[in-house]
Amino acid sequence: MSATTRSIEELDRDEAAFLARPHKYQSLQSEARKIWAEEQKISVSSGEDGWSRLAQHTVPKPNPNPKGETRPIGMEIISALRRHLANLQGTRCCYCRRWLQNIAHARPVEHILSRDDYSRFSLHYRNLALACRDCNQQKSNKNWTTWDQTAAAYPLPEEAKDYFHPRLHVYDGHIRYVRVETNDAAIAIYQGLTEQGRQLCRDHLKKISQVDALFKNNRQLSGAIERLQAAGDNPEEAEKVKLNEFVDALHEAIYRIARDR
Repeated sequence: MSATTRSIEELDRDEAAFLARPHKYQSLQSEARKIWAEEQKISVSSGEDGWSRLAQHTVPKPNPNPKGETRPIGMEIISALRRHLANLQGTRCCYCRRWLQNIAHARPVEHILSRDDYSRFSLHYRNLALACRDCNQQKSNKNWTTWDQTAAAYPLPEEAKDYFHPRLHVYDGHIRYVRVETNDAAIAIYQGLTEQGRQLCRDHLKKISQVDALFKNNRQLSGAIERLQAAGDNPEEAEKVKLNEFVDALHEAIYRIARDR
């Protein structure tokens, strides 16, 4: 491994580690592996987004099961992936390096090459990382690269030249950051060390540092956001949808303020 890119061997080991445990229960790991492989194959061959299909997979609960109840194995695979990525990343966001909260919707799975532009890679292991909610929402479906959208093969580490890729690149080789936080305030300064690092700072981290400062430097607002996110861990589904809509709208209002500063 060089100072700036990860080796193919290391990337393959990481993928093998996930596939060795794609479900938290031993009895369902074989089925989970099969579903992941099938959906990945369909996505690549058809060029269609397979992420939503994966999430919809269910299997019957064990017998006796007179009501024909099912369990959401697709969502459970995604949960296993989230745990795997969190461990791989040291529980830090793949972009801003802030600590990730232990709440599913507060640490979404990030599709590095967007599902809109690169749908065939929606289930490609190297295209998946874990981001904080701010980074995931701020990046959204932005396309940072000129990589051919019709390419059959996923880019190699040395081919990701015009953007920062959190799975293919070594963070410390591309970006240096200083983060200072007190009881009342927070400030983060990011410096790009390479062209890829400068891209991330220019197109993303500059705005994230402004958003972070707006949240943390207003104790009442930041406290309210943290309570809302904590309350959203396990509510009823309808309440969860409403809560997420509210938090998303509040975050967007903060982004507008940051853009106008």
